[in-house]
This record gives sequence, C-alpha cells and structure tokens, in this order.
Amino acid sequence: MINFGIIFQILAAYLSLSKIGKRFLQKSFKKSRQLNKTIKQPFFLDLRKSLYLIKSFQLCDKIFNLQVQDQLCVELGRDKKAMYPRFVTYGWISLLIWSKMLEAFNLNYDQPAKDSCVLFAFRHREWNDLFDNQGYTFAQLTEVFNYQAVIPKQLTLLRRLIQTQQKLIPPDRFGKYYQLMQRLNDCSFFEHTSDKAERILDQIAPFVARLFIYIMVPEVPLGLEEILKPVGKWLYMLDELTDLEHDRKKNQITYMSMVQDPEKVIWGQFQLCRQQILCLAPNPDDLIKFMESLTLGVINIRRHRIDIEKEFFELN
Repeated sequence: MINFGIIFQILAAYLSLSKIGKRFLQKSFKKSRQLNKTIKQPFFLDLRKSLYLIKSFQLCDKIFNLQVQDQLCVELGRDKKAMYPRFVTYGWISLLIWSKMLEAFNLNYDQPAKDSCVLFAFRHREWNDLFDNQGYTFAQLTEVFNYQAVIPKQLTLLRRLIQTQQKLIPPDRFGKYYQLMQRLNDCSFFEHTSDKAERILDQIAPFVARLFIYIMVPEVPLGLEEILKPVGKWLYMLDELTDLEHDRKKNQITYMSMVQDPEKVIWGQFQLCRQQILCLAPNPDDLIKFMESLTLGVINIRRHRIDIEKEFFELN
C-alpha cells in the first residue's frame, strides 16, 4: 500500500531545497538510474529510505547556502556551482556514515550534532581544496584558528566554517574534541609523496575520523574508539579510489595509486571493518550495509569507466 504521508514528506523536503540543490538532486537521481541500467542492477525506490536520505541532503543544502553565500563567492572569485557538489556530497556522506556509526553503538545525537558534522565535513573539504588546489601550506592554513591573525582573503570561508561550528561545541562539554585539536600539528607532515602516502593513511585518516565523532558526542565508548581507525582508513581509501584517475593525471601520489589491485585492497579493508563492527557494535547491520553499498558503488562506477567527478560533481 502506498504511504502518502511519506510521499508528502519527501515532496516537502524536496521543495524546501535551494534552486541549486534541486538541480543537483535531479541530476544525481538521473545519473544513478542510468548507472543502474549500465551495471544491470534493478532500481528500487524505498520510500522510507528515500525520506531519510533527502532529509539528510536537505540539512547539507541548508548549511551550505547559509555559509557559502553568493556575495562571499563573488568576493573570493569562486564558482558556487562548482563548490556545491564537492561540499554537499562530502557533507551528505559524512553525515550518513558517522550518524550510522553512532547508531550502531546505540548513542543518541541531537540536531546540533548533525549540524556540526556537516560543518566539519565542509571545513575539511575546504582545507583540502586550499592545500591541494591553491597551494596554501599547512602553516598558513592553521593561522585561521588564530582569530587575531590577519589571513589571506581566500581563507575567510575556512575560518567562517570553523567559527560557526565551534559555537555548537562548547569546550566544557566537548573537551575531548578540543584536546584532539591540540594534536593538529601532528598532521603537518602531509604531502603527496610515496614515502608519506601510507603514513597519511595510518595516522591522518583515523585522526579525522575521531574528530568527526567527538564533535557529535562528547563521550565515546571503548568499542567505538577501537573501530575508528579501520573505518577511518576505509573511508580515506574509498575517497582516494574515487579520485584515482584524476590523481594519476595530476601525478598526485596517494596510497591507492601505489597498490597493485585497488579494488582488492578496498574490499579487504571493508572486510576488516565488518569483522570488528560485528564484534564490537551492539547494532551493526545498518552501518555495515551502508559501508558495503558505498564500496560496491564506487567499484562498479570505476569498472564501467564512469568519471565520478564529471558525471556527479559538475552542474554545468
């Protein structure tokens, strides 16, 4: 029986999106259906799942448009249409994966936790883009945390995202997050070189995973803390696999660009995560299904030589 209540909620969420959000969602839905046909996978429309996904997307769309305003893009000389897919897609996936991680351990999280997760994803994307594409150094980027320091105009969005997020996480409640941030300089070795690619995967990926969790909840059980390293590495490897062809064209060395069989490596990491989640999480099923679906999706896209960045990250 058709649930018209859920359909109405989906429609309401869709209509609340910004113009650019509607356009992006329409294109993504169309491309996803085309992909399913290409890989001969049946397309099923699960209304409850669709409502959950579009509400998560709705939050990312709202936060993006609040933070990345048209006038700011003009001042920075940035193309908002180019920024939107990169920011919102990463924010969306981050919100889904880390929310499911907390749910796997039966941990409650509130609306500010969701907002903070999306803001952290945006600032992580902006940091990486400034480092990789605009040539800012680690030392220059860390100046954004010193609010008395004068920074280049191009870093104003990064500072704005950090300031907005910190309003949601008071130090007296989220002390462990701020303790972690004291170790940010441990990541200053970041370079795209063969001798540092594995070290980045082993140290920075788990560090970022812990930050995502500790901005959402102030206390983390030991079991969850234990699986953050393998899951953080899996997510980082998946991101590298997604960008593999573009990184190779730019001669940018990553861990996944150096392994002989990237698909075998990512499946191996997923299986390691799966085993640990099953052992440690009281409610593991949704998290594992989501991780498996993401892994399989990226692999299928690559096998059919579909350019993820061009097909899904361009609105022109």
